[in-house]
Amino acid sequence: MINTFYKLVIPGPRMALFIILLCSPFFAGAQSFKPGSVQYLTATNGINNQLVLGANIDNLQATNLSYLDNDSSIDADSCLKYAYTDPHALAAFGDSLNLDMVGVRAYKNKIVNIYLFFKIDDAYKVLNHFISMYGQFTDRPDNYSDIYNWDSSSSSLSLRYQYKAGLGVAIFTCKELQSEIEASKQSAISRVYNQALSLNN
Repeated sequence: MINTFYKLVIPGPRMALFIILLCSPFFAGAQSFKPGSVQYLTATNGINNQLVLGANIDNLQATNLSYLDNDSSIDADSCLKYAYTDPHALAAFGDSLNLDMVGVRAYKNKIVNIYLFFKIDDAYKVLNHFISMYGQFTDRPDNYSDIYNWDSSSSSLSLRYQYKAGLGVAIFTCKELQSEIEASKQSAISRVYNQALSLNN
């Protein structure tokens, strides 16, 4: 009886082989997430395992965070904006690229955006870095504008240059949280509209 039980629970090498074969598509998918394709944007989901889209802002060291422009009020999307000052988080960019500032925007304490601000002199380096990491950009809204977009299943990256200001910005966005923000805004608009209708009736 005991031997029969063990044979059912641990059927031996054939079951082990079946499990390996069953899991092989997962492992193949995990191995395909290498630098050079937009899937890598999904896999990394942020910057260097330090700044991660969707992660709780409380996971970051408080000493590395300060309110952006000393403004602790929420913006139009009910988000708080922070400046982030941990140099280790940006080691992936190397010593040749100097970022002016790193910004983080949080919705309900979760990171919805990561902003990398840099001087326009480094624009070519930044573009090359992102192409090496995430492959060729997936969208360019206007061939004459300096906007390059990478769009993955769970996140997006938009690289934008402002030559007049002498600055550029790379914006990482968590799609799930961005959708939640939009849904909340639409719900608020509907409530205001319905209240206005009820007052007029």
